[in-house]
Amino acid sequence: MKQILNGTRTTFAAIIQMVKLAWEAHRVIFAGLILLTIVQAFIPLGTAWITKLIFDNLAALLQGTQSVPFMQIFAPLIIIQALLLLFNKVLQPINNYLNAELSRQLTVILPTRIYKKLNSFAGIAYFETSDFHDVLRLSQEGAQHGTLTLVSTLTHLIQGIITLIIFLGVLLTLGWVVALLVALVAIPQLIVQLRFGGQRFNLAYALSPDERRSFYYSFILSRPEMTKEIRLFGLGDYLIDRLVQTYRKVNHAKRKQDVRELRWETGLELLAVMVSSGAFLFIVMWAFQGRLTIGDVTLYNNAITSVQGALYSLVFGISQLHMHALFFSHYQRLMSLPQPIPITHAPVSTPPLRHGIEFHNVSFRYTDKHPWVLQNIDLHIPAGKSIALVGINGAGKSTMVKLLTRLYDPTEGHITWDGIDIREFCPSALRQRIGAIFQDFMRYELTVHENIGFGNLDKMDDRNWVQHAAKQANVHTDITKLPHGYDTELSRMFAEMDKGIDLSGGQWQKVATARMFTRDADLLILDEPTAALDAESEYDTYHHFTELVENRTSVLISHRFSTVRMADMIAVIEHGRITEYGSHEVLMLANGTYARLYKMQAENYTLNPLLQS
Repeated sequence: MKQILNGTRTTFAAIIQMVKLAWEAHRVIFAGLILLTIVQAFIPLGTAWITKLIFDNLAALLQGTQSVPFMQIFAPLIIIQALLLLFNKVLQPINNYLNAELSRQLTVILPTRIYKKLNSFAGIAYFETSDFHDVLRLSQEGAQHGTLTLVSTLTHLIQGIITLIIFLGVLLTLGWVVALLVALVAIPQLIVQLRFGGQRFNLAYALSPDERRSFYYSFILSRPEMTKEIRLFGLGDYLIDRLVQTYRKVNHAKRKQDVRELRWETGLELLAVMVSSGAFLFIVMWAFQGRLTIGDVTLYNNAITSVQGALYSLVFGISQLHMHALFFSHYQRLMSLPQPIPITHAPVSTPPLRHGIEFHNVSFRYTDKHPWVLQNIDLHIPAGKSIALVGINGAGKSTMVKLLTRLYDPTEGHITWDGIDIREFCPSALRQRIGAIFQDFMRYELTVHENIGFGNLDKMDDRNWVQHAAKQANVHTDITKLPHGYDTELSRMFAEMDKGIDLSGGQWQKVATARMFTRDADLLILDEPTAALDAESEYDTYHHFTELVENRTSVLISHRFSTVRMADMIAVIEHGRITEYGSHEVLMLANGTYARLYKMQAENYTLNPLLQS
């Protein structure tokens, strides 16, 4: 019982929240829909009562008990009936328009709120879990579709309640037994529909990973940057087969649910027909006994039909509200997620870096169930110096960058910026002092200017500033040769009239580097800055970087030891620990892991003539 009450309270709270969202989307439209619903609810009673009067007068006229002229009696009634029907027909398109307009308003408001919530997360821990993406997908569907459906369902509920009260009152004049029997049929339908709502919700959550997987297959089959490899390796048929298998798996599960519902609903419909037929038989018997007129028969028959229709609408509406409230709970869950990293309420101003950054006995793992990625890291990054992080893949280099930029916080230990724990800063203020180029940098399918200017939105409209950053990244000359220079759209999907172009991997990396340089940062982070460059470009970039990072604090991650040599100090990371630290010369004399890796790479260039060309 307690569980049922808690579930009812949760459902009711979700419904209230959805009503508030619809009200905030457009108050006038929402109020207009409710008003139209109330008006439309009284029309069936009017048409039923006019029908009764027509049949009663028609019977009296045919029996000769009434001598009033036909036109004098029936013309007004028929005109009123036609006006009611016309009024109802006119209201329906207005209702449809208001629903469509409310949908358009919700299409703007709800995604905006969801993405603002996502953007408010200072850390990225949520984004790297599968469960979060299931919640996100269902919250997007549940919030928008559920809220819009809620409005439609609420209007039907209001209309159904008014219709039910009116026609139950009509049936009670016939006898409480008939009214009770007709009403009781709705109880098993309500129980079954509520059960189905829970089953649909559980099914949607269970199928969410497969739904996302089918979207992923569709995505990679249609993306232009993926078509080369798909065709080269002949992956198309394989991926399509995987897509079809996923569709079939989803459809099979949904089909089982639909068949289950079909069986129950068929049985319940048969029960409803039997009850309505029995009630109609009872009415006809009373008419034969002379206790009811022909008009009464039509009125009570309309009453039975209307009560059953209203009850079905109520049952269906309540079950829909329950189901959409369950889906909406994902939206509520998303919106109530706390910050993945703690944010101080009284942040310290982030000062320019004067002395350096230090890792103090830093250890990190993603959760208690995951292994340690970093353990007992102590590292000093002096201001104005360049530090290179070296190690095999998975050693923990990128994780250190995530901690340094506060995308995560250390599990143990802390990081200081000029002696101040970086957790005392506002994350966005800290990041304003950091410029970075990551190995998996973004390629925005927008203009060149936007791709570079995104690095510093405050300077976005300053053409000279953006061009200066491009010159620092040694890409300005390439950009000036593009069809529209900095206004060239780097997209073949969205550009009009085939005006969009794509860049080479090296050019894209230079554009990303320029994006880093738009920010006059205290700390530069370069994750594989020359990975996509050819030998000549790498050589030029190497010397160019040497000039650019001179007297600037920088962290360099690279597998190319020719690039690593540019750093003042080098830290070798193995199995999450710093095992060696020093300059290139010192580490070579130590003849440890760094020296071994350096010699292996140098040996490849010496022995393989292809690598020398």
